[in-house]
Amino acid sequence: MSSDISSAPDRIEIIDAIRGMAIFGILLANIRSWSGYRFILFEDIRKLPFYELDALFNQLHYWLIDGKFYAIFSLLFGAGFGIQYLKNRGNLDEFIPRYRWRVMCLLLFGVMHALLWSGDILTLYALLALVLIMFRNIELPWLLPLSLCLLASFSLSQIYALYLLDPGPELLSLAHSTYPEMTPQEISQGYGQGGFAEVFSVNLHNLYWRWMDFFPNGRFTRVLGFFVLGFYLVRSGFFQTQIYSWLNLFLFFTIGLAATWVAWITDSNISSWSTSGSDVILKLIIVLGQCCLAMGYICLLAQASRAPAGRLLAKALSLVGRMAFTSYLLQTAIGIGLFYGVGFGLWGTMGLAQLWLLSVFIFLGQVVLCGLWLHWYRQGPMEWLWGCMTNGKLQPNLRH
Repeated sequence: MSSDISSAPDRIEIIDAIRGMAIFGILLANIRSWSGYRFILFEDIRKLPFYELDALFNQLHYWLIDGKFYAIFSLLFGAGFGIQYLKNRGNLDEFIPRYRWRVMCLLLFGVMHALLWSGDILTLYALLALVLIMFRNIELPWLLPLSLCLLASFSLSQIYALYLLDPGPELLSLAHSTYPEMTPQEISQGYGQGGFAEVFSVNLHNLYWRWMDFFPNGRFTRVLGFFVLGFYLVRSGFFQTQIYSWLNLFLFFTIGLAATWVAWITDSNISSWSTSGSDVILKLIIVLGQCCLAMGYICLLAQASRAPAGRLLAKALSLVGRMAFTSYLLQTAIGIGLFYGVGFGLWGTMGLAQLWLLSVFIFLGQVVLCGLWLHWYRQGPMEWLWGCMTNGKLQPNLRH
C-alpha cells in the first residue's frame, strides 16, 4: 500500500456496510447513557432485571464495543474526505471551499445535536475536519506515520500531567459515571423525571464534562489520527484490495486482542490522568487494541461479505450505512423518547442484557426503515438537507 491511486474509485459498496456496522456499535455504546445505566447508583443497578448477567455484558462491552466503533466511524469520515478529494483532485480550488462550507453546515447540526444530548460527535468531527483539510497535500508515504503519531500524541499530555499537575483528591465512584459537583441522584432526577428545562440543564452539565474528558483521553488528536488513517487507506487503495487479506485479518485481531487483554488484566483506563510511567504505556496499549480491533472488524466484514449469508448481512448494513447521518440522529431521538422523563420515562429500568436486546430491535427497525426510504428516495432526509445546505439550493431526491 505504498502507491497513491491515480483516480477516485467507483462507489465502494463495502464502505456503506462498514458504516452501517459502526452505527450499530455506536448504538450499543450510547444506549448505556440514554437509558441511565451509566448514571444511576451502583446499588440501584443491582436491582435491575437480569443483573446477574451484567458482569458478562460489561466484559463484552469492554472487549467488543468500547472505543472500537467510534474508531471505525472516525476512520470512515476520513475515508469519505479521501474519496471526495480523489474525485476533485483536478479542481481543488473549487472543491476545498465547498468542502469547508459543508463542514460548517455539519458544525451547525452538531451544536444543535449537542444541546439535546451531550454525547454528540458531530461537533468534534466538524472542527477536526477543518484540520484534516490542511493535510490534503501531504504525500501518501507520510500519512500513515502522521496518523500513528496523532493517535499516540495524547501520551505527551499524560506525561505532562504525571509530573506537573496536581491530581487532586480521588473521586468516590458512586456510578459508572460520577461527577465532582453533581450526584448520580441529581443526574437521574433531571433526565429521568424532569421536564425539558431540567433535561437541558443536566445535559449542559454533562456536555461540559464530556469535553473536559477529551483532554486526558486525547480524543482530539485520536479522532484526527483516525481521520488521517482513513484518508490514507482510501488513497492507498486499501478498500479495494488489502481489506480482503486473510493475513491482515489475522494480524489485526491477534494484536488487538492481545493489547486489549493486557489493558483488561491491568484494569487500565484511558479516561483518567496517568499515575505512573507504566500507566502511560498501558494507555497507549489500550489505543493500540482499539485501533487494531477496529481494523479487524472492517476486514472481518469484508471477508464475510464474500459468502452468501454475509452478502445479505452486508446489504442490510449498507442500507443504514447509506443513511448514517439520519440513522445516528434518529437513534438519539429514540433514546431520549424511550428513557427520559420527557418521553416514556424508562430511565434506570433496564439492565445490560435488556439494553443489548433492545438495541438489536432498534437497529433492525432502522434497517427496515432505511430500506423503505431508499426505495423511494436517493438520500436519507438528513443527508439530503445537508446536501441542500452545502449547495445552497433544493435538490431533487425522489427516485420516481
